[in-house]
Amino acid sequence: MTPILSIQQLDVSYCGTRILNDVTLALHTGKILGVVGESGSGKSTLLQAVIGLLGDHGRIDHGKLEFDGIDLIRIKKKDMRRLRGKRLGMVFQHPGASMNPIRKIGVQFLEALHAHGDFDKKEVRTRILNMLSELRLTDGERILNSYPFELSGGMNQRVAIALAMVLHPELLLADEPTSALDVTVQAQVVRQLMDLRDHFGTAMMMVTHNMGVISYMVDQIAVMYAGRVVEYGNKLDVMKHPQHPYTKALIAAIPQLHGRKMVGIPGQPPVFGEPYAGCPFAARCTSARAACRQELKLVPNDYGNGHWTLCPYGCD
Repeated sequence: MTPILSIQQLDVSYCGTRILNDVTLALHTGKILGVVGESGSGKSTLLQAVIGLLGDHGRIDHGKLEFDGIDLIRIKKKDMRRLRGKRLGMVFQHPGASMNPIRKIGVQFLEALHAHGDFDKKEVRTRILNMLSELRLTDGERILNSYPFELSGGMNQRVAIALAMVLHPELLLADEPTSALDVTVQAQVVRQLMDLRDHFGTAMMMVTHNMGVISYMVDQIAVMYAGRVVEYGNKLDVMKHPQHPYTKALIAAIPQLHGRKMVGIPGQPPVFGEPYAGCPFAARCTSARAACRQELKLVPNDYGNGHWTLCPYGCD
């Protein structure tokens, strides 16, 4: 089956500093891909590259980036604007990044819809209210007549998701959609995102720090470190049989109910632009060998079933 999103050997830089290095991923229709890693690992930059929001200082240096066979690197700006919203949706980490604080929410929904088609007025209102209802926002009329500052953080986040989904895009990109929410609302938003996937068949790429969210809702996991994907595979393979030392360290840092002591990761990730030799995780890896700190070409070790890692020695 042809993936709806194909990323091959993608390199991205800001002002000449390499941020993403040789990123290769694929996402199929109706599947959820979770991208996990520490702050500064390049996760948000990856989403911005896909949706074409790298800004004036960002540049794709190399690689392929295709959505449903469309070349997203060479696409014209006017054609990209047609894709955004209609076929490519985006949920930002903070709802304020996608909503105007001084305009009523209903007006912002209307603008999003009318930018991509000539909808009947009654059809528009029905579609908006139905999408709000999908996200368990039953007081739709009041919400549409409200300003963002009149709603709670959890409601604003769900409104932002509804705004991104109202045109039923084929691919939804979500940047930390639950990070600013309390645990109860996080669980609600996660379930509602999964319901939307099941209802509309939407493929999703979700960036998060939360390994609990990842282990619950995604089909595949990509672990990023220092701008690279260091491990990739289906959820059960990565969570139950992690192969890269960084993945193992992330999982060991998850609090456990049965009382196992949480283990932190010592040290700091490398700063983008600073040269280093060998594996970028070697300085923090308890399994590192002398060769890990020397110049070496990182070639994926394939464990089958689409599960691979960049650890050069497949460390235990």
